Amino acid sequence: MSKSQKTKYLRLAEMQPTMTNYSAVVLIISKSSPNWFLDKFSGSERGVITLTVRDSISHITNCKCWGQRSCVDEYNAMLHIGDVVDIVGAKVMSLSIPHEPRYQPQATLSCALTINEGYGHIVRHDSDDVPTTEALKQLIHKPHKPLGSTLDLVDVCCGTGLQERLLNAYVDLLVVVAAIRPLRELKRKLAPSCGKDNGPLQCLELIVIDASCPDGMLLSLWQPEWIRRAKHWQPRKTVLHLIDVRISYSDYYRCPVLNHANCTLIYDDPQAAGGDCAALLSFAATVLLPKNFDQSVQTDLANLPTACEIQTQMTSKQIYSRAEGELGNAITDQFTAVIYCMVTKFDIDGLSMNTSKKCTKCQRLVPRNQSDCASEACQLEFSLESNGPRHSSFININIQLSDQTGTLVESRLSGHVAERLMGIKADDFQRLSERARTELKWRFLLKYFEVKLLIKKPETMSKNLVVLVVDMQTVPLNKLVEKISVF
Repeated sequence: MSKSQKTKYLRLAEMQPTMTNYSAVVLIISKSSPNWFLDKFSGSERGVITLTVRDSISHITNCKCWGQRSCVDEYNAMLHIGDVVDIVGAKVMSLSIPHEPRYQPQATLSCALTINEGYGHIVRHDSDDVPTTEALKQLIHKPHKPLGSTLDLVDVCCGTGLQERLLNAYVDLLVVVAAIRPLRELKRKLAPSCGKDNGPLQCLELIVIDASCPDGMLLSLWQPEWIRRAKHWQPRKTVLHLIDVRISYSDYYRCPVLNHANCTLIYDDPQAAGGDCAALLSFAATVLLPKNFDQSVQTDLANLPTACEIQTQMTSKQIYSRAEGELGNAITDQFTAVIYCMVTKFDIDGLSMNTSKKCTKCQRLVPRNQSDCASEACQLEFSLESNGPRHSSFININIQLSDQTGTLVESRLSGHVAERLMGIKADDFQRLSERARTELKWRFLLKYFEVKLLIKKPETMSKNLVVLVVDMQTVPLNKLVEKISVF
C-alpha cells in the first residue's frame, strides 16, 4: 500500500484516548508471536500480534493488531524488530492504572494502540524518507531506562535472602553474552486446542555474565522473533540491557535462570552515557570462562588420563556419592575410578544412535538434525574452502555398568577408546550389518570387566553427569570375587 498524502502523522506523545483514526511513524523494538483463537460469532480463526513501538528516546507503547489468520500471518512475516513502519488509522486505548499485568512490555505512556483488520493498517515506512528512517533506527540501541538502575547478576543468582525474594520476579540487568548454545526443538506436552500452534517449540539458550558473576546465568529465548535477532549476537562482544527479564528456578539445571517473558525488552549493544558497557566488554574480553558454557563442545577425548594412572577402586554407589551426593567435593570438577562390574547395556544393534558428528574446524558437536556447524566463523571458512569434509564421525555408545551396589547409567564408550576396544574405525562401524553389530554386542554384554573411568561432575550450566570409559578389560570370576569381597 502506498502512503496516503492526506494522512496526518502525530507523535506518540500526542495520543489521546478519544482518537479513532490515529497515525504515526514508529520503530518496532519488540514483537510477540501470534496468538490464535476461534471467533465464537463467525466460527472463523482469528489472531492477534503485539508490536512494541517508539518514536523518541522517552516514549514507548504497544500496538495490538487483530485480524483473520491471513492478515495476522502477513503482519508476522512482514514486520520485524528494527523496522520503521507507518501505523495508519489506529484506535487509541487508555491503559488501566495501575499498569496492566505482564502480558506485554510496559509502556511509558498512558495510551496504547489497536489495529483491527479493515479499520487501519501497518506498512513499512517510505524508504525514500532517509532522514526519518535513520533517526528512528538509532533508537534500537538507546534504552529508555538508565543503565544505572540495573541489578548485578550476583544479586539474583548467588544472593541468599535476596535470591529467594527475586524468584519469579522481573528485574533489569546489564550483561554480556558469554556463549550461545545450539538451537533446540522441543515437542509440546499437550495436544493443541483449536487454533493453537501444533509445531515444535524452539528454544535458544545463552549464557550471560557480568563482572559480579563470571560463572554466568542461563538466559532462555522462546519467541521466534528474538531467536532470529539473537543469531547476530556474538560471545564476549554483545552487551544486552535486559528489562523485565523473569527469574525462575530451573528443576533441570537446579539453579536460578533467566527467561525472556512476554513483557521483556532487550536492547543489544546499548548506547548510553557512562562507561558501563565499555567496562563490561573489557571484563568479558579477559575473563576465563568455565569450560561447561558451550554444551556443543565435544568432551575432550584426546586428553584422557592414561589407564595406569587410574587406581582408586569404587562401587557405582560410591561414584554417584562422590559426584553429586554426600561425598561431593566442590574443589574438583572430575575424578577417576576403577569399577568391577557387568556390562548390562550395550545397545548397538537397536534403534539407538551410536555415532556422533563433530565439526572439522572447531571440533564442536554438530546436532543430529544439522549437517554443518552453526558457527558463523566455521561457515565462513567452509565457504572459502569448498573442498574437504565439514564434519567427521566418531563412535559414541551409551553403556550401563552394574555391580552389587547399583548401575552406572551414564557411562559412554567414545572416540578412539571405543575404536581401540571394539577393534573397528567409526566409518567401518557405521557400515556394519545388523548381524555383525549383534555379534559385536555380545562380546561385551553380560560379561564382567575391570573398567577404568573418568567422571565429570554435574555443573551449574551442565546438569548431566559425564562418565567416560578410559579402558576396560575382561576379568575372571575369581579375581572379581577377590576385588568385590571388601565392599
